[in-house]
Amino acid sequence: MREKLRAPRRLMLALVAILLALSMGAVPASAADLLDVSSWQTGINVTTTGADIVVAKATEGLNYVNPDCDRVIQQSLSSGKGAGVYHFANTANDPTAEANYFLANAKGYVGKGIVPILDWEPRAPGAVWWAQTWLNRVEAQWGTKPIIYMNQGTENAYDWSPVVKQDYGLWIAAYTLGYQPIYGFHPPNNAQPVMRHWPFAVAWQYTSTGRVNGWDGNVDLSVVYGSLDTWHAYAGKTTGAAPTPPSTPAPTPPAPSQPTVSGTDEQLADRVMRGEFGSIPERQRRLGSRYAAVQAIVNARMGQSGAGAASGVCVVVRSGDTLSGIAARTGKTPYTMWGGYRSGNPNVLYAGETVCYRGANTGSRPSGGHVVRAGESLWAIYGSGWANAAARNGIRAPYVIHPGQVLR
Repeated sequence: MREKLRAPRRLMLALVAILLALSMGAVPASAADLLDVSSWQTGINVTTTGADIVVAKATEGLNYVNPDCDRVIQQSLSSGKGAGVYHFANTANDPTAEANYFLANAKGYVGKGIVPILDWEPRAPGAVWWAQTWLNRVEAQWGTKPIIYMNQGTENAYDWSPVVKQDYGLWIAAYTLGYQPIYGFHPPNNAQPVMRHWPFAVAWQYTSTGRVNGWDGNVDLSVVYGSLDTWHAYAGKTTGAAPTPPSTPAPTPPAPSQPTVSGTDEQLADRVMRGEFGSIPERQRRLGSRYAAVQAIVNARMGQSGAGAASGVCVVVRSGDTLSGIAARTGKTPYTMWGGYRSGNPNVLYAGETVCYRGANTGSRPSGGHVVRAGESLWAIYGSGWANAAARNGIRAPYVIHPGQVLR
């Protein structure tokens, strides 16, 4: 019942999506509504939400499986909705190992018209080679191309051309209305995401504070540029005759490019903070004899000494804790200087894990300004004051800031 999307049909879809993207001053009327959930929404009845498509978190890293994933996916399929499953990347691990872990736990979905997705919110958001390796592996085993999810800042800040050239679709997150609640599927029409590398997006996640029927709490809401049939096409799902085997084998994807070790120690430190060399111990292997000197510079910039936190303050996460709450409780602010959370996402903490403060200040920002670190956003740094910070610093696109940039 499933076949790989033939080139003419994929080309047609691409042209349609480009036309949609070019007219992104308003969301097209034919767009499909997408809801994505994780274990935070365990028990949600997706049939009452109004979503056309439901995407569920399946796995994370090498040791987590969402126990509610299959219930959500089966409920979605039985009610005629489109479906997708995603893996939350942890760049501290080998990308092929994480791809294999995802495949081992999601193998029952292969051939069922379900889109595989890489959730790209790691501590090293610039490790394009890592994402490309994962995508290549999953495509080879799943038989259809995965799509990749990331925020607008990450898409804008790093060179994603190797992934774009291999025709992997983009699901972009850009909360152009901030974090005000949005009731139901109502994407903003007057403020669309801005992309530097992809010519168009598969979907746009426009809020993480959405509200839908049947769930008392925030959910992520997205719009797919196209109909439910478009989503099925991305999944490789067709309803026609059995597929005809290709006359020649599919070409082997090119191997991901590896970062070169060249330039001064300071320049290499810049590239490390952009995520080009991955996480330790992968970083150590790639930098070789340059590792010690370069890592010392990175540690100094991050306010760290050796392997520990500069302030020596560490906290065991309690159920319901947030980084901002921990910062307020300990007096160690800003909360963006806390690290050690294994999810790689500052909004996702696990009870029992330890997080440590890595900054030197305990109150107001340094008089010289805030030095942007890899993966940060204006919202993460300034909270609800992000718009004022953007105006103060002359930033016209508030989602585009870069590691090393100093903000007033």
